[in-house]
Amino acid sequence: MKSNLYKLVVVLALSTSSVLITSCGESANTNQTETAQATYACPMDCENGKTYSDEGICPVCEMDLKEVEQ
Repeated sequence: MKSNLYKLVVVLALSTSSVLITSCGESANTNQTETAQATYACPMDCENGKTYSDEGICPVCEMDLKEVEQ
């Protein structure tokens, strides 16, 4: 009887710890996906919607590129 009780306690402890470990890993991954890459475009739309990954100036009209809202 004590042997069965001991086995039950061990199984419950392992199950609980595996659930806790798995749930901790999921919350860490969601934070990484929330980070978005900013894109920039000419405010005059000289290049018909072309976007850039870095700030700078438009090669056509030489205006500062503005961040595009996502």
